[in-house]
Amino acid sequence: MKKIFFRIFSIVIILLALVFILRIYNDHKYKYSNNLKLPEYYKDVTDISLYPIATEGVDVTYVDEGRMQGFRFVPKEKLHKGLVICFGGSDGSPNFDNAKRLAEEGYETFALFMYGMKNQEQTLRKIPLEQFEDVINYINKNVKDNKPISILAASKGSEYALNLASKYHEIDNLVLIAPSSYNFVGLDFKDYGSSWTYKGKELPYIDIKKSSLKSFLKNIILPAIIKSPISFKDTYNSAIKKDSSSQEKLIPVKDVKANILMIVGEDDLMWDSLAMANKIKEENPKAKIYSYKGAGHIFAGNGIINIKNERIATGGTAEDNKKAKIESIKAIDTFLKENHK
Repeated sequence: MKKIFFRIFSIVIILLALVFILRIYNDHKYKYSNNLKLPEYYKDVTDISLYPIATEGVDVTYVDEGRMQGFRFVPKEKLHKGLVICFGGSDGSPNFDNAKRLAEEGYETFALFMYGMKNQEQTLRKIPLEQFEDVINYINKNVKDNKPISILAASKGSEYALNLASKYHEIDNLVLIAPSSYNFVGLDFKDYGSSWTYKGKELPYIDIKKSSLKSFLKNIILPAIIKSPISFKDTYNSAIKKDSSSQEKLIPVKDVKANILMIVGEDDLMWDSLAMANKIKEENPKAKIYSYKGAGHIFAGNGIINIKNERIATGGTAEDNKKAKIESIKAIDTFLKENHK
């Protein structure tokens, strides 16, 4: 009995020692590895005072119109017809940088919040698609040259945008960066449920809590303990695979009339955006996919971002992400110019 106890005690000590060593190693390895400098407003994306609205050649105002909350960019010299609406990812940020960049190129743009602001859901769960109707109403009343309408959205925002285009055919074009073909669960684990609702009903969703326990332990729990980057990709893939009714959770792409451009990194470690882009293309053969080898979920940094006390693996190398960003901007600009003549 003493020998068994001693063996168990020894194994526990060895495991604790390994965890301690790995934590020190990873602290050293990743301390200076994150070369991604986030804008100031990422400290609190809901604090509109942090956004650099002073833009040469562009008038920037904040729009507070019901559930439509965000920034409007009107170039002093508008060079392209219609407008571009930008949405960010799961953090709730409004994709301010892309809206600003396009405005400087002569597009009228909007950088809008999906949630977290006045008159909106305060967390990413059960967001009503109908809030986009406030956007349509504002555009019809306040923007004379309001066609075509394009949406540029990233990550979770692309999931939102694709759903919107399936319901609102006023949307003419979609640029989806790191897209999703499925509806996933919301990220409020106190009020658990779908990310989206329509006409008062939750859209069917993939539940990541039902993913493989092995994947969850390997890619999320253990990395959190030893302070190495957490990867969500396998957890999302496992949840899809284990869901016997996953087909019902697909976004209804057949209902989308808009032209679609998808931008994906082949080393995306947040979720498998390339596989999901291909899934979207199966339903909409005219959709275009631009994929980039060695690039991750976001085309910046070395594939790791630090959020509070966690390291999140987004994928890609610094060199490949930089190259993908340059090339993808060209692809996006070409697509928008073709559709905003």
